[in-house]
Amino acid sequence: MKITNKYNLPEPYYKSCLRDNHPRFGWDTFSVTELAKGTKEIILTRRHWNELEQDCADMVWAVFGTAVHNIMEGHDSEDELAEQRVWVDIDCGEFGKRRVSGGFDLYNATTKTITDYKTAGVFSYKMKLEEWLDSSWAQQLRVYWFILEKAGFPVEHVKNTVFLKDWSKTQAKRDRSYPQKPIVEIEWDFGKVMRSDVAAELEADLARKIIEVLQYKDTPEEQIPFCSAEERWERGEKWAVMKKGRKSAVKLHTSEFSAEQHLASLPAGHYIDHRPGVSVKCEDYCNCAEKCSFYREYIASLNEEKEAVNG
Repeated sequence: MKITNKYNLPEPYYKSCLRDNHPRFGWDTFSVTELAKGTKEIILTRRHWNELEQDCADMVWAVFGTAVHNIMEGHDSEDELAEQRVWVDIDCGEFGKRRVSGGFDLYNATTKTITDYKTAGVFSYKMKLEEWLDSSWAQQLRVYWFILEKAGFPVEHVKNTVFLKDWSKTQAKRDRSYPQKPIVEIEWDFGKVMRSDVAAELEADLARKIIEVLQYKDTPEEQIPFCSAEERWERGEKWAVMKKGRKSAVKLHTSEFSAEQHLASLPAGHYIDHRPGVSVKCEDYCNCAEKCSFYREYIASLNEEKEAVNG
């Protein structure tokens, strides 16, 4: 991937963006971080890696996160492993054994705890707390738990140490529900819930994802399945109850079930119009978006909506 400096930012910062610390793998190995992405994004990123571009102005928080990791590295005690990478083999059926690689931040052998460092805004941190078990952070920790256990490192606890990059001391004094310190921890006792049946399910999920990637890796781009709404970080999806002859919605619903219930209570002449949400990752955070037919269709639909509103 080519890193550009379109805004002529300071040379030391630009050079820091040129360090690609994440290893590139062949089709026999996949990283934990990579497998959390959509199949289409994984394939297109690998397929077009040497053609892709990113400007260093869009990498400031990635650099910030790397800096935090670098500062924390080297301060582990005798019973801890820091910044290590572990590989496990996954049976992928007709494709044979494939490796999954995970680079964890810290493992404490005495407490059997995995710690993963995160940098985030306060709003993002609060959102993760609300949806903790289903959040990307928890999903990543589950896979780290699985591969470390399989590699012979027993794990009973996992946690995120979160560095809040926009934390405000003034806000903390005013609002007791606001994080009271700039570094916070989210802990979860996986030892009580992550047993053999869950491990088998995790392994099956990893195998399914790898198999799907391998099945489509040489397929024409437009035939590769789109990333899911969750993988696109879709926000604001709505189901509008409409009335024939009326331009505006009778009511907007956040779930299809709610809209259908509403529709059932209305006389004939009403219908449901599904309005896709904003695909946040596609718009701002996917490096291979320009290579993706979904993104092109998505942008075209947004432009059509703008023209309809302005027309």
